Amino acid sequence: MLEARCAMCGKKAQVDDDMENVRCEHCGYSAKYDEYLETMKDKALLMADDFQMNWDRNPL
Repeated sequence: MLEARCAMCGKKAQVDDDMENVRCEHCGYSAKYDEYLETMKDKALLMADDFQMNWDRNPL
């Protein structure tokens, strides 16, 4: 079984062997793999936007 970072709590989640579902035993998060990828992509974009906004306010 493949491991991934949980989209909700950040701990280890499991991806099933068919690469169809992601499930976190810690917090109960469960999603189809494609939905999981979209969620993680959105989180990465938000993090990049936050970083850029903070950088614009406090450049070195």
